[in-house]
Amino acid sequence: MEKFTLLVGGKDLDTGIYHYFPFTEKLVAEPQKTVRMLKKVKQGQVSREIQKYVYAQYCINTEDTNRAAIESAYKAQKIFFKFSLSKRRRILLDIYKLLIENRKKFIELLIIEGHPRRLAEWEFEGMQIGSSPTTINFYCQLIQKELGRCGREILYWVRRPDGVVCVSSPGNASASSSYNAILAFLTGNTLIIKPPLRAPLSTLFLWKEIVNKALVINNAPPGVLNIVIGNSQKIMEEWLASPYVNDIVYFGESRKGLEIGTRIFQAEKKPVLELSGNDFFLVWKDAEKEKSSISLTDAFLGSTQICMVPKIALIHEEVYDDFVKIFIEKVKKLKIGPPTDPDTIFSPVTKIQDFFEFLNDALAKGGEILYGGERVDCFGRPDSTGMYIQPTLLKIEDCYLNRGLRCIEEEIFLPLLPLIRVSGGDEAIFEKMVELVNSHGYGLRVSLWISSFKFLRKFAKELSNCGMLRINSRHVGFSYYLSTHGGTRKTGGPFGEMNYFWQKTSHLQGVSRMRL
Repeated sequence: MEKFTLLVGGKDLDTGIYHYFPFTEKLVAEPQKTVRMLKKVKQGQVSREIQKYVYAQYCINTEDTNRAAIESAYKAQKIFFKFSLSKRRRILLDIYKLLIENRKKFIELLIIEGHPRRLAEWEFEGMQIGSSPTTINFYCQLIQKELGRCGREILYWVRRPDGVVCVSSPGNASASSSYNAILAFLTGNTLIIKPPLRAPLSTLFLWKEIVNKALVINNAPPGVLNIVIGNSQKIMEEWLASPYVNDIVYFGESRKGLEIGTRIFQAEKKPVLELSGNDFFLVWKDAEKEKSSISLTDAFLGSTQICMVPKIALIHEEVYDDFVKIFIEKVKKLKIGPPTDPDTIFSPVTKIQDFFEFLNDALAKGGEILYGGERVDCFGRPDSTGMYIQPTLLKIEDCYLNRGLRCIEEEIFLPLLPLIRVSGGDEAIFEKMVELVNSHGYGLRVSLWISSFKFLRKFAKELSNCGMLRINSRHVGFSYYLSTHGGTRKTGGPFGEMNYFWQKTSHLQGVSRMRL
């Protein structure tokens, strides 16, 4: 059985207090037996049979672990911010190198945690592009720059570190999401990372065996990186109370996240919020049906329990029937299976009751099931106690949108996809689509599939409520130079936008120097 420890002050920390993590594939296939095995290992029993069901033990905090991590990060930051930008850049490039070298092990851990292989590989792709040398070199050009000269005066700007940055990672994609925080090193910040209490393995491996090794190779002071695990509320309270903490990065659901963001601000610290998404996917009448329908199948990555997948499709009425026919055939071919199955993209659904509440609400307000809607087991067979749900498609006429459908107004974190027929002439449909997107409560990503240059330009000019707009490219795709995260409104809070973590965890300083 593997053991995962914490990291405080540059040293492995074995607190002697452990939680245990099963193989998710065993949990979904043999839930009752897996639970029994977990109980046995907690009682101190270890056998070959148990180890087939229980993969690892991992440490959690003692009473003073988090406070020690804060002090360690504070002391290290006083040294680390003096590192040159080129030296901090070297650390990021070494992190990238170690990430590539550890790809196989990292993806294996994601699968053990329940991420289907195709989802895990997609997550890794985003991490790879987001920390590539091309992207890192671009960021470094923006961190410090000579602006110009006016007579004898030389003008610069530079991003200065905020100090100690604490990161509360999400439960659904903790490793890949928290990885963005490596960019805080570029400006000289130090980090405290809190993986989720229930599924921390891939996050622990990433930060200890990849990120920390790069820091050690480059002689970073002990405490630049600290890792703690424990009660989220207690850890957050200690972060809020500490005079040594400067920024808090919070990933999570919007309602709770905005409340926490308010408390962070009131504590005179900087909130960096990565919250819910309810992304729009727009299909114009001349869109390439094959490419766009393939892109829309990404709605079901991880059973739609990913913030940045498409969750609401707006489809031009002239192409609606043809597009939906093509799309349904693709959805029917999507395979439900255990995480190790290379052909599946589905994960166990954590809030099954919510699925049926959202579905019944939509049906009561004019929606129509086009496909799916059943609870199934990990092999796609009907099962009233199964942990999976068939990918479910809803037909909704745009005239019903004023009825307050939950699947439109609230985040969909379930394998339920509304396909909305938008009616009227081209100009009216354009205005409806833009209004729906720009007035929506969430604003992570929007993707648009279109051939018409006239309307492409109009959409590009007027679609504003999102951190990322992707035109004729994969909705969940990644691009060099552009951040993988960030959004507006309930997605990122009042300061939400495409989120560059090196920028959000630093502040801009202007410098004027007179030549003697």
